[in-house]
Order: sequence, then structure tokens, then C-alpha cells
Amino acid sequence: MAKVAIVGAGPAGCSAGYHLAKSGHDVTLMDKQGFPRDKVCGDGISIESIQAISTMGIYPHDIQKLASEYAPIHHFFLGVSNQISHSEQTNLEAYCIPRAVFDQLLYEKAIDAGCRFLVQTVHKNNWHHHGLTDAFDTIIDARGVSAGEVNAIAIRAYWTVQRQDLPETALLEAQIHFDRSLGVNGYGWIFPVSTQHDLIKLNVGVGVWLDEYQELKINVIQLFKQFVGSNKIAQQILSKVVEQQSPKVFPLATAKKGNRVTDGKILKIGDAANLTDPLTGEGIANAILSGFHVAQAVNMSRTPEAIADNWQYLYESHFEADLRAGLRIKAFRKFSFMNYLLIWLMKQNPRIARQVSHAVAGVVPYNEVLASLKY
Repeated sequence: MAKVAIVGAGPAGCSAGYHLAKSGHDVTLMDKQGFPRDKVCGDGISIESIQAISTMGIYPHDIQKLASEYAPIHHFFLGVSNQISHSEQTNLEAYCIPRAVFDQLLYEKAIDAGCRFLVQTVHKNNWHHHGLTDAFDTIIDARGVSAGEVNAIAIRAYWTVQRQDLPETALLEAQIHFDRSLGVNGYGWIFPVSTQHDLIKLNVGVGVWLDEYQELKINVIQLFKQFVGSNKIAQQILSKVVEQQSPKVFPLATAKKGNRVTDGKILKIGDAANLTDPLTGEGIANAILSGFHVAQAVNMSRTPEAIADNWQYLYESHFEADLRAGLRIKAFRKFSFMNYLLIWLMKQNPRIARQVSHAVAGVVPYNEVLASLKY
């Protein structure tokens, strides 16, 4: 049995804690905040994420039973703002859930599995100063984007709309709008996150990559307002809004090449390991799966050195190929016509539409999408 410290109690940390505690290890789960807590995010829980949390014993019927707010997602919409769009229905169900609600479910699972919880802040990488390197056999860094390499920034706001003022499809559809005003790879989104009642809550936001954001030379709040003011669908919804919260900014640590996820006895997972999808900014699935696989690395190894080697190997085996494929697709999109062409192909070819939509939903790996576009 190993003494394990997990620093960060988000999806990655709670997943690692759950699996390690279930395996009989002595696990201390730390976070700078107590629960319940809010997390600024897009709130999208992809199909892959829903599959991933089943490893923690959480299934769709549990979400519908335990979550105070949620929205089942059956359609994925991709569009170039005000020009062309395609909406694809999926048989498998995704969700949008406010992170305050979703993270609480995972936290409770980790505690029920046997994790001890401690409110403690660990600044930067000064593990020795906090006494962690001496007190624990293994330290798992799950502090999120603050410990990763930030390369994107996003902003989101919650809007509330009367159910009667939205078409029925809007209650079941996650929309992504490519928009050149947000940079080559920038996009806006409109997600329903609470659809059980007469008042519907929507998560509306934009995401931009830092290298492109610096060239835009405009404040990110203004970028959000610019998207909302120019996108016709966002404008239509905004005209019906009965309540809106102020937009909030949050950073993202998306995939990067040549990624090292170990540093001695420190094992990085989730956003701390830059495992966020480089195209959509979705990080939940890889966060949860990285917690599962890092627990495997601990379980199959006898020394800290072996644990580190095995976690790096499992990262490369299970994550790197798809993240690299996502980075290649992102590079293709530097040409201004690529987003338009992709959606046009989706409208013409049902197979491509299904492949691309399922890739956005996390069901089909990006390297399979690249292969399918050749035929």
C-alpha cells in the first residue's frame, strides 16, 4: 500500500483518488477550496466523458437522479458564423452540466471510496516546502490549468431564457460557431446546461488561442461582446434573455508536442499535464481517464522510478496519438476556407458528418477522422 497525495480535487484528481483508494492505497486528496465549489468552464460533458465516468461507477441515470441541473445533448451543431452550419444527431447521449454540480458528484465518489480530504493550497512546484515529498510515496499533480502550460483563454456567461422562447432543438443541441473575428482557431459556443424547468439556463462563451489572441489586440471581454453582437443565433437568444450573469474569463492548457507528464515522483494528470483537447477545449474526458491510468501506473509498479516510467508510457500509449492528430487538424485550419469546407463536406456526405460530429463528441479519435477524409 502506498501513501499518495493528490493535489487538486477536480475531475482528474477525484478520478485518481477514487481508483487508488479502491485499490487499497492511503490517499489524501487536497484542494485549495472546500466543496461544493464553482468552476468557470464551458460545462460540456462529452459522450467520451460520460463513458469515462462509468469507470467511477457513475452512469447517465445517476446524473439524472443526483444532479440538480443538467441538459441531455442529442445534437452537435457546427457552423461558420452566419454563413453555413450542420447539425448532426447522435444516438449516444452527452450532457452539459454546471461544473459546480458535476465536480460535486465526482468528489463524493472519491470520498466514498476512502479518500481523505484536506483543504490546502500548494503554490507553484514547491512540494518540499509543503512537506509533501517526505510525507508521501507518490505525489499526483492535478492542480488543473494553473499547473499546466496555458496556451488558450476562454470566457463564458450564463443566460436564462423562458422555455417557450426557445425551439425544442435548442434544448438538446450543443452549438459551436467558428468565427474569424476570434482568430483562425477561435470559436463561440451556445450550450444548454439546465433544461428541467420553465427557465432554461444557457452557457454562452468564446475560446481563443493565445498566439492568435495577441495578434487580435482586443480585450477578451470585447471579443465575447463582439461575437454575441454579430452572431445571428446569439442575437436572437439574447433578445429573449430574462437574466444574464456577468461573463467570466478562464485559461486553458491544451495539448502540446513533446509532453512530459512526470517529474521525479511528481505525476501530472488532467489539465496539469496539458491533456485538454486542442480543438474543442474539452478536458473532462482526458482528465478522468488520466486519473484512471495514473492509478494503473501506481498499482503496477514497485518503485517511484517505475511509477514515473509507467505513467509516461501509459500517457504516450493512450493519449498522445489522438492529441497529436488534433494538433494536425488544428494546423490545417490556418487556411481561412477550411472551416467552411469542412461543414460543406458534412452537409454533402453523411459519413463525414457522422465522423466529424462523433469526433467533436469524443467518440471517434481524431486520427480516424483524418483517415476517413482521404476516402
